[in-house]
Amino acid sequence: MSDVDLLYNELLSAFPEERVSRDQAILTSYATDLSSPPGVATLPALVVLPKTTDEVKSLLVAANRFKVPVVPMSRGSNIAGLAVPHKGEVVVDLRLMNKIIEINTDAAYAVVEPGVTHHQLSLAASKKGFINHLPTATGGGSSVANYLMRPSGNLSAKWDPDPVLALEVVTPGGDIIRTGSASFGTAGWRARYGPFPDLTGLFACSYGTLGIVTKMSVKLHDRGEEERLLITKFDSFPPALEYMKLIVRRNLADSVTFWNWVWNLFHELMVSKSQKLPEEMMKEDQRTPPPGMPFGIASARLSGYKEVVDAQEKTCIRLARELGGEHMPQEEIKATHPGTWAYLNSFFVEGIHLKPGEESTMRAALWLPGWLINAEPSGILKLEEEMWDFARREAKPPYMFRVLPFNHAREFFFAFVILITGSLDEEKDYMLHLRSAYATLYHELLAKHGAVMFRFRRDPTFLALTGPYGELLRKIKNLVDPNNIMHPGVNLF
Repeated sequence: MSDVDLLYNELLSAFPEERVSRDQAILTSYATDLSSPPGVATLPALVVLPKTTDEVKSLLVAANRFKVPVVPMSRGSNIAGLAVPHKGEVVVDLRLMNKIIEINTDAAYAVVEPGVTHHQLSLAASKKGFINHLPTATGGGSSVANYLMRPSGNLSAKWDPDPVLALEVVTPGGDIIRTGSASFGTAGWRARYGPFPDLTGLFACSYGTLGIVTKMSVKLHDRGEEERLLITKFDSFPPALEYMKLIVRRNLADSVTFWNWVWNLFHELMVSKSQKLPEEMMKEDQRTPPPGMPFGIASARLSGYKEVVDAQEKTCIRLARELGGEHMPQEEIKATHPGTWAYLNSFFVEGIHLKPGEESTMRAALWLPGWLINAEPSGILKLEEEMWDFARREAKPPYMFRVLPFNHAREFFFAFVILITGSLDEEKDYMLHLRSAYATLYHELLAKHGAVMFRFRRDPTFLALTGPYGELLRKIKNLVDPNNIMHPGVNLF
C-alpha cells in the first residue's frame, strides 16, 4: 500500500466520505488554473475539504506522518499557479471554512475563515458602517488568501497596505498557533505587534509552505460621512505618477490607481459580462488611445466629512491641472467609459466587487499575468518604457497596465497584463513563447530598475538573491516543516 493509500484510509476514518475524494473528474478540476499552458496539468493525489481547525490539524498530522505533500487553497479564480498541485500533492480545499466569526466595531476588525469571500466580508462590514480592503480579484475570491499575498486594491495607499492583524495557523506538526494579540487568548485579535517578534509576517507571502491559516483578523476602516470617487485624466504616464505621489503623501486621498486606456476598456467587459473583446482593444498601436479617449485615468477615493472632502477634491483637481492633467466629471467618464465608472465607483466607494463580471472575461480571453512588481517611483517610470519595449518585441494586443502607490508612495505597484484571445490550442505556441520570455525577466528588472516581484513566481533562484535573509528563512522552514510536506511544488525554498 502506498503512503497516499495509507493517508486516504486514515482520512476516511476522520472525515465524511463525501469530503475526501479520489474521483478523477474531481481531481481534474483542481489540476490547472488560468496560468497553466495548454496540455500542462498535474492531478492531485487527493482532495480533502475540512470544516474546522481540528480537522485541518488531524489532516496535517497524518500527512506529515506519511510524508505526503499538501497544498492549501481557498476559493475564487486563481491566475498565478500558486495553488496548483504538483506531483503527489493533496489539495486541502478550505472553501467550507466560510464563517465570519466576529465583526468587532469597537476595535475595527473582523475575524474570518479562509472560505469567506470578499463579497461576504464587504457586505458584513458595510452593515456595521465600515469598509475593508478589496484586492483586484474577483468578488467570489477568498479574503484570507488574497490578504496573505499583500494585495493591491482600493485601500493600498494612505492606510497601511497590509490588512492583516493576527492569524491562527496549523503547522505540519499539529501546533495551532495564534499570532499578534490573539496569542494571549484574552487580548482579542486587534493588534499585529506586541512585545515579541512579529510572526504574522512569517506566514504572509509564504504561499502555503509553512502551514495552513485557518483564521485571520483583518482591519476595518470607518467609511466617513462622505465617500467620493474622483477621476482625473492624463495624456501620458509620468505626470499621473507624480500626481498620485503628491495626493497620497499630502493626505488628500485614501487610495489612487492609474489605469491605461486598454484597462478601462477591460472594465467595460467586467460590467457588461460580454465575452467579446472591443475592437479598439485589438489595435496594433497599444500606446496610442483611440480618438476621444485619454491615455489613462487616475481613480482616487476620498472620504471623511463633506467639508473636508470638498477641499480635498478641489486641491486634487488643482494639482492634476498643474501637472498637465484634467478633472473628468461623472458625465464625461460615464460617456467615455461607462463600465469604468460603474466598476470603480463600486470598488472604491461602495467597497463591493461587481459580480459576476470578471469571470466572464476569463471565458473571453485567458488572463496571463505579465509583470507584477514593486519599485521606487523613479523605477516605475523606467518600467513603463521597459514594458512598451518588451510588448513590441514579445507580445500581441491586447495588453495593458495599472499602477498604484503603497506605503505612503514610497513604492509603487506596477501590473502589466496580457490578454490572450482565441482557443488554448490556437495560442499554445504563443503562451510557450511568453513563458520563455519571462524566464529571466524578474532578475533583469531587479538588476536594472530595483524592481522586486510582487508575488512569488515559482523561481527558487530569486530567494537566493536575498543572501543571509533567504538562508534564515530556509532554516525556519526546516524547523517548522522538516519533512517538507507543505506545498513543495511551489519551489519557494
